[in-house]
Amino acid sequence: MDNKARPSTSKIKPIISTSSAEKKRRQSDDYESEGSEEYSHEGVYSHGSHEEELSSSSEGSSASDLSIFETRSKSKTTSHRPRAGDIPAQTSRSQASKRGLSESGGSPIIQPKRLKAMVSDGRKGAEIPGTHDTTTWSSNPISMKTIDFTKEQELLVPPPSDPYDAFRLLIDDDLLDLIVRETNAKAVRVGVADNVKRNSRINNWKDLTREELKTFLGLLLHTGTIRLNRISDYWKRHYLFNIPCFGQFMSRNRFLLILRCLHFTSESSEEDRLVKIRPIMDHFNNKLINIYCPGKQLSLDESMVLWRGRLLFRQYIKNKRHKYGIKLYVLAEPDGTVLKSQVFAGANDETPGKGHGSKIVLKLLEDRLDCGHHVYMDNYYNSYGLAVKLLDRKTYCTGMLSKNRRDNPVEIGTISLEKGENKSFFLNGVHIGKWRDKRYVVYISTEHGDEMVETTSKRGSVVLKPSAIVHYNNFMSGIDLQDRMLAYYPVQRKTLRWYKKLFVHMLQMSLSNALYLYNKFSANDKMNLYDFRLKILERLFFFMTNRQAFDRYLT
Repeated sequence: MDNKARPSTSKIKPIISTSSAEKKRRQSDDYESEGSEEYSHEGVYSHGSHEEELSSSSEGSSASDLSIFETRSKSKTTSHRPRAGDIPAQTSRSQASKRGLSESGGSPIIQPKRLKAMVSDGRKGAEIPGTHDTTTWSSNPISMKTIDFTKEQELLVPPPSDPYDAFRLLIDDDLLDLIVRETNAKAVRVGVADNVKRNSRINNWKDLTREELKTFLGLLLHTGTIRLNRISDYWKRHYLFNIPCFGQFMSRNRFLLILRCLHFTSESSEEDRLVKIRPIMDHFNNKLINIYCPGKQLSLDESMVLWRGRLLFRQYIKNKRHKYGIKLYVLAEPDGTVLKSQVFAGANDETPGKGHGSKIVLKLLEDRLDCGHHVYMDNYYNSYGLAVKLLDRKTYCTGMLSKNRRDNPVEIGTISLEKGENKSFFLNGVHIGKWRDKRYVVYISTEHGDEMVETTSKRGSVVLKPSAIVHYNNFMSGIDLQDRMLAYYPVQRKTLRWYKKLFVHMLQMSLSNALYLYNKFSANDKMNLYDFRLKILERLFFFMTNRQAFDRYLT
């Protein structure tokens, strides 16, 4: 049998071959490799059992390799051209094997373009940790400041005697007269429109009165107590739907006509996207300032009003019950009492530009500053700069903090901790800490230091937590409680326009606030939300104040 190896028919593969003589020559010729900075391209090719070492080839072979190399370099690199006098550098074996070239040969230097290191945490506008001078941060808490709370939680008007009086503290005659006036004006504009048909309901419009508006609001709220899919079902006489109170107090056509013409302002503005709901928002915010002084602890967070239609400032928040809708920034007490709210209007918002979160906080707190309040917020708002501003206005803040915020200590983004361990830094009365439980938690506080507090977990075990985190968990849930209260008896309908949905939201929020104020300051027994709503509905239907007229109506 012929032992001579036959030429292989397999695909030609590049191999690496380096002789011992070549290694000695390389050491004596002062060859210096710069790692990934410089590259040379040589290689050895094999066909069958015959190997041809390009590194030991003749001058012609080296020149041929050089021409092949230059051709590849022009097509595969955008680096600067080699300069005269450049010393060839030797690439690593792994780099040479990837290119199918040998390690030897006199190839010119190719210096790839340097790329700047890019660090991103997925949030637009976030700062890279450690890019600011934070050498003044200290582990000594002596810089913490003490601010006294100079106010007292109180109702600035006489306490309500019944649920309806508490409701009327917020929904007063001024607001009702505004709605009556603007709704009648809207009905006139609709009635004179060119596209109105001869048999349209608007042709039978009669001016709305304050008492009729109360009845309308009562029926509107009652649709949340008794849930039906269609508004017209409340007036059906079928035994499956028969609800006498709706037909007794207002006809279906009249209710739908008032709902169609419901309006709050005749003004129009291209700059203000919220002009249609602005009077309602301003009335609600000003009313709470004039009648109620909250306690020391406050919370600030977002709330959503469900809206799936087209709207320029519709938002998406994945961790909310209503993921799509109109976003409101809300300032509230830990028990759920809403103190102030602001609708986010997108690019035309009241607080545009950089530092939007800080501007929102200062806007909502503008009437509560300089008296020692303590506001709890999440990491969307908190920063070292905002904490210093609030301290200057005698206001504490506590909450979660993004680890890449401007002026954070350098160690916040890099330090490693054991489970249960806490590391704190202090500067100008601001405390920034990092604590590890199941995961790392970065927090900020201007009142609570680095003390650890014993708490009981859901499973009953005792754990140590930083005081700032314990207080944050206790006082941050005010907006979530308010959203839960509104979800018990929903009134919003898909057919309502966005500003009418916001009005219904503010109406329900006012009713919930009335319940909180009644239970806090009334001398009567505390009530739950269901019974409280029913008492208000009875008075809104007017039969409690005019019993004889109501009896005649029933007969």
